[in-house]
Amino acid sequence: MRRQMGLLSVVGFFGLLASANAQTLSASTAGPSFDGTYQAVSSAKINQMYIAQKGNMGVCPDRVPGPLTIVQGQARYTDASGDEVDGTVGPQGELTMRAEEPGGAREMDLDVRGSIAANGTVRARQEGNSCSYDFVWQKDGQLTPSTAGHSLSIVSSPASRRAG
Repeated sequence: MRRQMGLLSVVGFFGLLASANAQTLSASTAGPSFDGTYQAVSSAKINQMYIAQKGNMGVCPDRVPGPLTIVQGQARYTDASGDEVDGTVGPQGELTMRAEEPGGAREMDLDVRGSIAANGTVRARQEGNSCSYDFVWQKDGQLTPSTAGHSLSIVSSPASRRAG
């Protein structure tokens, strides 16, 4: 009986390993369908203000990201401050990116999460230490009815329009 239980445990363990391995797909399995360059078509601030160093309030500036480039499941863009944001694209178009710059006058930490639609539209939220943004990119050569003939739009809240 003990031998059967031991054998059953070993078989179960290897079964779990095989199952976990089958479910863990690398970013490179995202395939070439997502490969390409995507241009920013929309940028919207999530928050208008943030608490700066020494407790002072700061205004979140309008930001426009650089082009998003995806090659073999690896994604990259340059943010408006010139920092490289890197990450991966999953097999279903899930986008996960990050940028860190420890130390300095102000530590920088960005997390970006989003998704890529079949029509070549990327929607992502960039969350930072102070300000957060929603970005939309469109794959070069794939215009949608909402992006055809339009330039980049920067969305501001009514409060920021009154302040300007």
